[in-house]
Amino acid sequence: MESLQKIRPTYSDEYLGNPHKGCCTFQHFNGDPLFEGLGWSEEGPLEFPTPRSFATIDGYLPSTVSYCRWFWDVLEPKKGKYNFSMIDKSLEACAQRGQTLAVRLMAFGSLTQPRVPKWYSSKYKMMTMPVHGKPLEHPDHDSPEYLEHWGNVIREFAKRYDGHPLLESIDLAFIGPWGEGAGDCKLERMREFSQLYKEVFPKTPRMCQIDGPQMAVGIQTGTGWRADCFGDLRKVGTADFPRHLSFNHHYDAYPQQVFFSGATDAWKTGPVHFESCGVPMGWYLNGYDIDFIIEQGYKLHGTYFMPKSTRLPDRWMDKLTAFCRKLGYRFTIRHVLTNKSMKLGEKMRFHCWIENVGVAPIYFKYDLALRFRQGGKSFVVPFTDIDIRKWLPGDFCMDRHILLPRGLQRGWAEMSLGLIDSKTQEAKVNFANRERFGDRWTLLGGVEIR
Repeated sequence: MESLQKIRPTYSDEYLGNPHKGCCTFQHFNGDPLFEGLGWSEEGPLEFPTPRSFATIDGYLPSTVSYCRWFWDVLEPKKGKYNFSMIDKSLEACAQRGQTLAVRLMAFGSLTQPRVPKWYSSKYKMMTMPVHGKPLEHPDHDSPEYLEHWGNVIREFAKRYDGHPLLESIDLAFIGPWGEGAGDCKLERMREFSQLYKEVFPKTPRMCQIDGPQMAVGIQTGTGWRADCFGDLRKVGTADFPRHLSFNHHYDAYPQQVFFSGATDAWKTGPVHFESCGVPMGWYLNGYDIDFIIEQGYKLHGTYFMPKSTRLPDRWMDKLTAFCRKLGYRFTIRHVLTNKSMKLGEKMRFHCWIENVGVAPIYFKYDLALRFRQGGKSFVVPFTDIDIRKWLPGDFCMDRHILLPRGLQRGWAEMSLGLIDSKTQEAKVNFANRERFGDRWTLLGGVEIR
C-alpha cells in the first residue's frame, strides 16, 4: 500500500517581483527619478546614467517591466542608416535593473514633438491633419513609400531583437501621432502593416492599439492590445451633453471597441496593457472613482499598468499596489499529494493543484518542474508537456507517476516545485506561497527513499 503525504503550502499576498506583469516604468528604468508634476516625455531615453540605487522610488510601485518608445527621426536619421544603439543600451539597463523592455516605435509625434525624418518628408508624399486648430504634417498612411520605408524600420528592428529574452512586447504603431490611430488609413493598408508585424515578430508578443478598425485587424493577426487612456473619467461637458454625461473612454469607447473589434477573448492568448490617461495624480485631483477604474481593469484582464513614471497619490497607494499585484498571472500551489517514502526504482505519485488567482495567463513559456536535493546535489524533473501559458484564472491539476531521477541515493530527499527556464533550469517565476526559497523554488517537504 502506498505511503502518501499531503502538502498544502501557505498562500502569500506579498509582492513577488515576477516578470511580465504589473506596474511599468515609462521612458525610465528602476532607480531613475520620476517625472516632475503631472507631465512626462514622449521621447524615449537616449542617455543612460546609472543611479546610485535600483530601489523603487518613493511614490511609485516596484516594477519588472520598462515601457519605452522612440521616434523615427532617431531610429533612421539618414535613409537606410539605422541607429538602434538606444535599444541596446535600454536592454542593458533592463538586465542590470531586473526588468524587461516593452517597446513602441513611432513614425511621428504631435505638434511639439518629432516629425518624420526630413529625408522622407522632403521627397515623399505628405498630408496634413488639424490638431488643436493647427495643421500637422504627416506621411500619407496609404502611400506605398510609407509602407516601404516605415516598414523597413520595423523589419530592421525585428531582425535584431525578435525573441530577445529581455524584449517584453512590441506595439503595432503606424497611423497618426505616436501611432495611436488618429488619421486616415485604408483598411487594406492596415491589414498589410498588421501582417508585416506578424511576419517579422513570430516570437515577441505584439500589441495593437485600441482604436476601431486598427484594433480589429490587429486582433485578427493574433495580437494582444493596449489602451492609451486607461482611467479616463473626465467630465468636461459639451453643447450636446451635460458635464456628468460628457465623453470619456471608459463609458464611451473602451467597452464598445473591445466588443466590436472581436477582442473580448484576446486576453487569453495575448497581453493587455493599460497606459494611464494623463497620470493617476490627475485622476486624484479631479475626483475620479479609483474603485471603478480598478474594477474595469480586472474585467478587461489587464497584465500591465503604466502610470508614466509619475508620483502616485499617497492615499491610493494601497489600492494601486493591490491592483498591480493581481494584474496578469499569480500562481499559488494549493495542494500536493505525493509519496511519503518509496524504494529506489519505483515511480513516485505526484498529484498537484495550482490556482491562478490573477486575472490573466502568463504569455511566456516556462516549464513546471520538480527539484530534488540531496547531499548538496540537485536533480530537476521538468514537465515539458505542460504549457503554463494555458493556465487561465482558475485551476490547473495534474496527477501522474514519475520516475525518480538517476543519482538519488537512499535517505531523505528534499522536494520543491518551480517554473523554470528550459535552457538553464533556473526558476524564474515565484509562486505566491510562503515556503519559497530565495531562488524562486517552493518547498514541498520531501520523500524518504529506501
